[in-house]
Amino acid sequence: MGTDSDKATILAVEDNADTLTLLRYMLTKTYRPLLASDKDEALSLAGEHAIDLFLLDINLGQEYTGINLMKQLRDDPRHADTPILALTAYAMPGDRERFVEMGFDGYVSKPFTKEALLETIRGVLRDWDATP
Repeated sequence: MGTDSDKATILAVEDNADTLTLLRYMLTKTYRPLLASDKDEALSLAGEHAIDLFLLDINLGQEYTGINLMKQLRDDPRHADTPILALTAYAMPGDRERFVEMGFDGYVSKPFTKEALLETIRGVLRDWDATP
């Protein structure tokens, strides 16, 4: 138990089971991953745990997106300032800027490598830790 307590907790929300498994594998050594496959599960976990970073798939289904979930999390005072990364297959020029303008703190495009994912997370958490 003691080893997880000093790891940052990341809540990854992804509707693809294979991608969730991959995220668990990529994150477990360095972080404490919590995994959710839909918004209800994500909101439940976010209410039960102190989350250091959210990783949200943009396409969570037809009616609810990672953008909707990000806005709902930002409306909750407990998570208003928690870093949120977009995880998306959108990888056109300007997409990163568009997601940041919407309120995300960063962006990871699919397909992603473990190195790219961890580097993006480290950068956001480092910036966050440096905030007074």
